[in-house]
Amino acid sequence: MKNGNIWVIAERNGDTLSNITIEIMSKAKELSKALDKKLSVVTIGYENDVIAKEAGVYGADRVIQVNDKLLEHYTTLPFTKVILNLIDKYDPALIMIPATVNGRDFAGRICAKNNTGLVADCHDIKLTDDKSDIKFIRPTFDGKLFSDVRISSERMIATVGKGAFVRQLRNEDNKYDIIIEESNLTEEDVKTTFVDFEKSDMDPLLESLLNSKVVVSGGMGLKSAENWHLVEELAEALGANVGATKPVADLGWCAKELQVGVTGAVVKPDVYIALGISGAIQHINGMKDSSVIIAVNNDPEAPIFKTAHYGIVADLFEFVPKLIEKIKAL
Repeated sequence: MKNGNIWVIAERNGDTLSNITIEIMSKAKELSKALDKKLSVVTIGYENDVIAKEAGVYGADRVIQVNDKLLEHYTTLPFTKVILNLIDKYDPALIMIPATVNGRDFAGRICAKNNTGLVADCHDIKLTDDKSDIKFIRPTFDGKLFSDVRISSERMIATVGKGAFVRQLRNEDNKYDIIIEESNLTEEDVKTTFVDFEKSDMDPLLESLLNSKVVVSGGMGLKSAENWHLVEELAEALGANVGATKPVADLGWCAKELQVGVTGAVVKPDVYIALGISGAIQHINGMKDSSVIIAVNNDPEAPIFKTAHYGIVADLFEFVPKLIEKIKAL
């Protein structure tokens, strides 16, 4: 690993930092402290003063800001040229990039141009016990397994998906520096003409699930689609949102947007109730950071109980109707 600092490439959502950027910054800050490095956030764009200041209050030690009309909208070549120049100047050790459509495009180009190792769509990033190397954890086989990937190049690049880390709180007292850099771009560097931007609204089911304080999820223990109403009725009684495991969503018992897991939605509600869910790693890693996890399963050896804060060994077909009745009575 190089001796340089840790970078996060910022993405914006309108006039603010995107949630995924703030999430990645929380892990980057943790790594920088453990390695005695500085956290630098790189913001490339146009009229991005607010973005630069937000990066500071969310924990950056240094914000590298490039503000140029030619960078108003993301296009591959200009952004790549700017970041490669900054890499040559500042020589970072680790670059973390949101695993969005633009981030994936951007990261791959930097990797190829700079001869740097890249691990895509990381679910976690950890230090080895002796802090001499970084373990990049990413899902494989459709989220059924997780791989520990190492990068052999001195500089490292990782893209990180939404929900991988818990976003840290604002700290208005954080001390940080903003360094203004020129883009050094010309019109000839922009080979792609931006035509229009059309905002794509998030599916309302998914948006509600991601923002829910209470989630009731069902798994294959419900046995058939005819029993899915138990999940919906308990969620309704609690004022909660419905979630599901991948097999349930694949079978069409509920909308695909309700799938919780590495390849679905990663949720962190105050309360997560798992009904008839065995606890496959693909699902666990989509809800393990919930504040309180309650599992109902008739198998006392079900893996879900190793993650749950409260485990109820019971026949859910008997237990859930009685629970709904009690909640409604209250």
